[in-house]
Amino acid sequence: MKENSQERLLRLLSLFADEEKGEWSVDEASIHLGISASQTYRYFRTLASAGYISAYTTGRYVLGPAIIELDRKLRIGDPMIHAARSIMREMLSTAPSASIAILCRYFRGQVMCVHEEFETYQHHEISYERGQPRPLYQGAASKVILANLPLRQARAYFNHAPDKFNQFGLGANWTEVKRSLRELRSQPAIITAGELGTSASGISAPIYDDKRVLGSVSLVLPITVATEEVTSFLMPVVAAAGQEMTRKMQHLAQLQQ
Repeated sequence: MKENSQERLLRLLSLFADEEKGEWSVDEASIHLGISASQTYRYFRTLASAGYISAYTTGRYVLGPAIIELDRKLRIGDPMIHAARSIMREMLSTAPSASIAILCRYFRGQVMCVHEEFETYQHHEISYERGQPRPLYQGAASKVILANLPLRQARAYFNHAPDKFNQFGLGANWTEVKRSLRELRSQPAIITAGELGTSASGISAPIYDDKRVLGSVSLVLPITVATEEVTSFLMPVVAAAGQEMTRKMQHLAQLQQ
């Protein structure tokens, strides 16, 4: 199917989300997108005039200040983030120091952290950093979402990366994966340790609206303090946070009907 101009414009903007390459010239983008340099220049001009990209040196562009403005509006205006703040702070108050509460959304076949709460920020070598997509098969915040997706969706993701599913303990074939997902889905909260680097343990619960899993709410704590006693205490705390978030999101969904 032939792309229209709006689709090409969005595809161009998505280039700037690349983790490995955050700056582009018109010629580079033209080659990458497979469209003419003149068309690409017009798209660059449109995005630059709106502030979504900005020239930092002659002929080279990076994301612009309009993205920061939108991010601020997201943090202020997103109903899910607004609903989660007090729940996350309460959850965090029960956790060991240097723990982080995170809110994640299911997003384009991946999981993205959209909000964090913490008292003392603990940097982990790999984490659910806000705005960075993570795969569905790795870490508690992702796995709890994966386990609550329709099986046909979960199977499509398994078919795309079977070795990764096996690497992170979900199973070597679809029968094993399906069994693992069923077991995870039966738990009000799940825990993983050392899957996103060796320094962190995660405890996560799903968030639903009326019909589908939206994301997850989690505690990330230093693995050095994630003893069986501590995690046994925190599991029902996180589960309750997920249930409260689900109630709030279901209420918001009903108001929109």
